Amino acid sequence: MKVQALFKKGGAAKPAPKKAAAKSAPKGGSGTRKGWLGGTETSNLSKWYGPDRALFLPGGLLDRDDLPLYLDGTLPGDYGYDPLGLGKDTEQVAKYRVNELIHARWAMLAAAGIIIPEGLAASGSAIKGATWFETPAAMLNGGTLNWSVAPFGVLSNPLPLAAVALVNTGLMAAVESFRGKGEGPAGYSPGVGKFDSGIFAGLDPLYPGGPFDPLGLADDPEVFQELQVKEIKNGRLAMISVLAFAIQGVVTKEGPYANISKHLADPFGYNLLSVLGAGEDRVPTL
Repeated sequence: MKVQALFKKGGAAKPAPKKAAAKSAPKGGSGTRKGWLGGTETSNLSKWYGPDRALFLPGGLLDRDDLPLYLDGTLPGDYGYDPLGLGKDTEQVAKYRVNELIHARWAMLAAAGIIIPEGLAASGSAIKGATWFETPAAMLNGGTLNWSVAPFGVLSNPLPLAAVALVNTGLMAAVESFRGKGEGPAGYSPGVGKFDSGIFAGLDPLYPGGPFDPLGLADDPEVFQELQVKEIKNGRLAMISVLAFAIQGVVTKEGPYANISKHLADPFGYNLLSVLGAGEDRVPTL
C-alpha cells in the first residue's frame, strides 16, 4: 500500500499537470568544482535534484511512480513527500516555498538568538535577562539589552526595550521592502565595494546575491545549489527547534541551554520521562 493512499479519499487523485519552470532546473549530474578553501571538491547534485534524488521515504513505502508531478526535483530540499496534497500545482508550491524559506531564515536567527545569550551568561557574561523568555520582562523592568561580544566582554546599550524594538522593526521593514521590490539605495558591501541602486534590479527576491552575499559563497553555481539544499534543511530543523524551545520553556521553566546542560550532566536523572513524570523529585529513569 502506498503512503499517499493513506491520506486520500476515493482513490488516487489525478496529479496536476506540469508547467514550465520560470528558471532552468538545476543540473542533476556530478563533477568537480572549486572548494571554498581552495582545491577541488566532488559534487553529486543528483542526490538532491532531479528524478533520482533522495526521497523522504525509502522504496516500498514511497515509490517514484507515486510522486506528484509538481514535485519534480527542481526545488532545493524536494524529497517528493506531500501526502496531504498541499501543493496542488507549481504556483501553489512556489508560494509555499517563499513562505517556508522566509520562516526558515527567521527560525535560524531565532534559534541562535535563544541559545547563544543563555550560553554566554552561563559562561560568565553579564547579560541581563539572558534566558529568552525572561528578556522582555528584564528589559521592561528598568533593564537594557546589553550585547556580549565574546571574547571582548559586554557592550553596554543605553536604549530601552521600546527603542530597540522600534529600531529593529524599522530596519527589518526597510530590508524586506527592498528585497520584495528588487530595489534599494546605493551603499557599500564587503566583497562588492561601493554600489549604486541599480545593482538591485532583476535580483531574485529569495536568493538575491550581490551585496547580500559579500563573501561570494554562491559564486560557483554548483556550490550555490548545494547551499540552497543545506539552507532549507537547516531552516526546517530550526523551525522545529524553536517550537521545541517554547514547549520546553513552558514545561521546565528553563531555557534550552540549561536543559541540555542538566541532561548531559545526568542523562538518566534529567530527561523527558523524569521531567514529565516526577516533577522536581526526579529519579533515574531509562
